[in-house]
Amino acid sequence: MWDRILRKSLFLAISQASGAGRRVAQRSKRRPILEGLEERQLMTASLAPIGDVSVPAAQGYQLTLDGSGTTSPKQTFTATSDNADIKVNVAQGQFWTINVTHLASTTAGDVTFINQPMTFQFFPGLTPNTVDRITNFTNTGYYTDTGKYFPRILSGFVAQGGSNSPTSTSSSSGTPGINTEISQQLAFNSVGQLAMANSGTAGSSDAQFFITFGPQPALNYNYTIFGQQVSGFNTLTDMSNVTVHSNGASPPEVSVPDNPVTINSATLSDSNPNGVLLIDTTSAHPGEKANITVTATDPSDGTTSTQTFVVYTPAVTGAVRQIGDVLIATPVPGTWKQLKTTTNTIEVNQVAAPTIPPSEKVQVVVNGVLDSIQPAADSLSQIVAYGSKASDKITVSNDITIPATIDGGRGGKNVVTGGGGYTLAHGWFGRSTLVAGSGYNKLIGRQGQVRFRANKATALAFTGRARGRASNGQPLKPGGTYYRFINNHLVPVLKINS
Repeated sequence: MWDRILRKSLFLAISQASGAGRRVAQRSKRRPILEGLEERQLMTASLAPIGDVSVPAAQGYQLTLDGSGTTSPKQTFTATSDNADIKVNVAQGQFWTINVTHLASTTAGDVTFINQPMTFQFFPGLTPNTVDRITNFTNTGYYTDTGKYFPRILSGFVAQGGSNSPTSTSSSSGTPGINTEISQQLAFNSVGQLAMANSGTAGSSDAQFFITFGPQPALNYNYTIFGQQVSGFNTLTDMSNVTVHSNGASPPEVSVPDNPVTINSATLSDSNPNGVLLIDTTSAHPGEKANITVTATDPSDGTTSTQTFVVYTPAVTGAVRQIGDVLIATPVPGTWKQLKTTTNTIEVNQVAAPTIPPSEKVQVVVNGVLDSIQPAADSLSQIVAYGSKASDKITVSNDITIPATIDGGRGGKNVVTGGGGYTLAHGWFGRSTLVAGSGYNKLIGRQGQVRFRANKATALAFTGRARGRASNGQPLKPGGTYYRFINNHLVPVLKINS
């Protein structure tokens, strides 16, 4: 009997197992097929984020487009502007790459770099004669056989190359020079601008060129700007750190490299993942702005990457002043009635300046207009911003670590937002919302008229009561409540009665 039971149990177990196997097989047939990522071509178009740009009216700016994240060297760019007075075009010239070498001298602090590249894009549509000349010199090997030295490096100003002497800028290629090509939109207001050297006389642009370490407005419209650097900024930074000695001129200039800086190769290419956006503000007036959209496209697979940013043409708003090392921002001046009925917006930001070595500057946008006063961040010890009788929205960016005092003004509905440095925010008059920034901050407002948005960086908050009078007419001392930010809440810690 046990034998029959055992055989029956085995038969049922085998039947159930085979049935389960069929069900598993049937389910597996319905499963989606997983495709390996290596079999797919991922999106390759790339464009790095672009910050807002300040460009003087009646000039222009050459903005490097960073597409280095792509795998395609044939990436292209398109751009649009929503303001007809601020035009944008993508440069269409060839890319010029020079590789440079410098061996450190025995001078302390000197640097070594070997065969490091810098790449520039030419502007044949704006400076055709100069581009043709540099192209011919490159194709004939001039910059590797003869004019292969950078005899002048003046940190903060320019690096000058294309000389046949490692110590002198007085060399000549032996080819008749050409005239300077001036374009109103090509002004010296950035880093990595490629321009022709000249002696100051007509027809003296020869073979030597220079690269800017930052804005040089004193050079405007006296030299041909024929290209913009698109990559190899680390090489330009290394060049700025080369130790130098006097050139022996009168007056002397300390700009001759202690050891030669040499061009190893100079080549041209029709494609590059990076590019240059030509911003033209020659038709714009101070105080305008434009929303710019730039799209990178990889023609091999049609993928795109888009970035948007704002171009401002700064103006004298009358709302920003610098007194010593203090920057003061207020509403735009006006009559009492205007100030009472106007809604003001003041934004204080810290942005990178186009310089080598790197630096930053502080910008103030008042009611959508960028002010022309833009001091270096390291030149300021304090920022003061305050509102008016109107409703005011005052924001200090978290990028700013400079101490700031912000006041909502004498009326209206105000929103005051602190920055990344020590901030003292006031909201006594009108109705105010005080928003703590990321930096150490104190928030002070009038009881019943203020709201706090504190955070863990808030050292204290205080709501005060205005001084009143007792029944006998005697003035009362002001009172109020102190708060601390504890466990994500403001908790009263001390109350002072009138």
